[in-house]
Formats: sequence, structure tokens, C-alpha cells
Amino acid sequence: MYQRQNEEVQELKKKMILCGVVFVFVMVLGLLLVFNRFGNDVDEVLQALYQKESFVVFFQNDSDKCPNCSMVEDTLNELGVSYYRFDVKVSSYDEVLQKLKIDYDITLPAVYVIEDGEVRYNLTNINDKDSLVSFVRNNDVAEFSNQSE
Repeated sequence: MYQRQNEEVQELKKKMILCGVVFVFVMVLGLLLVFNRFGNDVDEVLQALYQKESFVVFFQNDSDKCPNCSMVEDTLNELGVSYYRFDVKVSSYDEVLQKLKIDYDITLPAVYVIEDGEVRYNLTNINDKDSLVSFVRNNDVAEFSNQSE
């Protein structure tokens, strides 16, 4: 009888270890997905600002509050502009604004051209494709963004 209880205890230990391994695996996978979704471009923008690099950043909001954000993203891609996507809901948004010396709320969607860590050009509250295309072409944003890679 004692041996049977010992076998049951051993089997329970194995099941608990298996559950623990599965739990850790699921948590790591979940954290990777969260950081891939919200972390990469945000971290890269801050790092680029601290290193005073030149780049283009697209400020957007993934929610329904930004109906033109997908149009802006599609247009930037069509025009060959390399850019960072920055979701304004992240906690480092205020730090980015402070680093760029922006003391006002950005009206979304917005495209900012950053040169040596400072704002060079920007276009905010983009409502139509023509104004974005004109902005990109008149300021050579596509060429600028591809040179700074």
C-alpha cells in the first residue's frame, strides 16, 4: 500500500512539473507577443532619439479613434518610406514628446521627419492621401528615410 501511494505521489509530482513547464512556456510566448506588438518600434524610436539619429516616425493609434491611420500607413508603404510606427497609447509617449521638444498634443495620424534627433518636418491630422503624397514628395521624405538606414 505504501508503494502505491509513493507511485501516486511521484505521478502527481510529474504532472505538476509538466504543468509548470507548460505555464512558463505560455507566459514567455505571451510576453514575446506583447513586446513584439507594442515594444519594438517604441524602443527603437527612443534609442534613435538618444543617439540623435535621423529617421521618420509615424504616430498612430491602433484603436478606432484613428480612421485615417491605415490609409497613411498604406500610402507611406506605397511611396517607399521607411519609418517607425509609434502607438501613442504606450507609456513612453510623453518621454518621446519631451525628447523631441514637442509641448503640444499631436493630432493623429502624424508623420514626423527627425534629423539628428530633432524635428525637421511634420504633417499632422492627415485627412487625405493627396496631402500626404505632397508632403512626402515636396520634402523628399522617401529619399531621406532610405538614406538614414
